[in-house]
Amino acid sequence: MNPSRRAKGTNTAWFYQELRREILSLSVQPGENLEERELVERFGISRTPVREALIRLAADGLVNLLPNRGARVATVDLHDFPRYVEAYDLIQRAVTRLAAMRRDDDDIEKIKAAQGRFEAATAKHEPLEMTGYNRDYHAAIGDASHNPYLSSQYKNMLDQGMRILRIPFAYDPSSDDGLGTHLKKIITEHRGITKCIETRDAQNAELLAHDHSRLFQSRCLQYLRDIGTENVQVDMAPKD
Repeated sequence: MNPSRRAKGTNTAWFYQELRREILSLSVQPGENLEERELVERFGISRTPVREALIRLAADGLVNLLPNRGARVATVDLHDFPRYVEAYDLIQRAVTRLAAMRRDDDDIEKIKAAQGRFEAATAKHEPLEMTGYNRDYHAAIGDASHNPYLSSQYKNMLDQGMRILRIPFAYDPSSDDGLGTHLKKIITEHRGITKCIETRDAQNAELLAHDHSRLFQSRCLQYLRDIGTENVQVDMAPKD
């Protein structure tokens, strides 16, 4: 859309969404500089919405702000991946268990709606769209925990890890465990988690949430092996 045709005051939200999409789709590479002047020229907007959007993206963990130099796309540090997986698994189990204990009817409706959008997106096999709807599904579960401290941290982790979380939806190995098979596993696990939350089966909800974390972890490890990286250990990180 031409910036001049958007409603007044909407440039920040528009630019934020556009640049966020480029970062998550890896059109803009990790570690790439984001110069304010270049962004202003490329997107045809003023410096104010650029700066405001960069601040929002920094809060999402997707960019690092640089003094007087704009920003830089946050890197994806595989050395820190074990700790990310460790924290992601623990908080996912916690919010899913609490959601099963505390959810109300509105929560169930939102979870099922997000689940349905994800399943519809899998038919198109568009990685960025699947990643976003998967994020929305888990964020709805976080909200259903009715613990704002946990849910906000969970959403932050989902946002920070979206480029890693994109791997399961973009990677299609030439094996029996191709993308279609993997997507079916995700859908099956989502449905199981939703059912446990709906029936207030907190114990099994947590167990399925843990299995879901392991599915993500194993997919990422398979990807790393197939692209020829060195062996990467992703067990629980030892304490420093």
